[in-house]
Amino acid sequence: MRMPPLPMRCTIERPSGSRDSFGQSNATTPIATDVPCYWWTGQSWVANNTQAPGVVAVDTERILFAPGQDVKPGDRITTLSDHLGNTVFSGDDYRVVQQVGVMRNHLDCTVRFGRSIGGRS
Repeated sequence: MRMPPLPMRCTIERPSGSRDSFGQSNATTPIATDVPCYWWTGQSWVANNTQAPGVVAVDTERILFAPGQDVKPGDRITTLSDHLGNTVFSGDDYRVVQQVGVMRNHLDCTVRFGRSIGGRS
């Protein structure tokens, strides 16, 4: 079975060092740079909310890696550039790996925004 194309490049960092009072790591260590990948976002589901009229849409973000890439839940994707070298996100706009699915020809990761938005993370 053929591996999917991985035209994007990213940097993976892993939490390390001391932890704050909430159990979050204060520092990260780069694990790999210029890693071939493919990132996209898509709508996962839409539902009518009975308490607030209207439609609720939830977007999910995914990233694919080649088999054997060192990536685990909790790792941060700190920079991502597209196939033309344009920056998609970087800096405080990092993503945190939530799940890693091991497929036959790739790793399928679900990611979320890493920085705090509105007092929540």
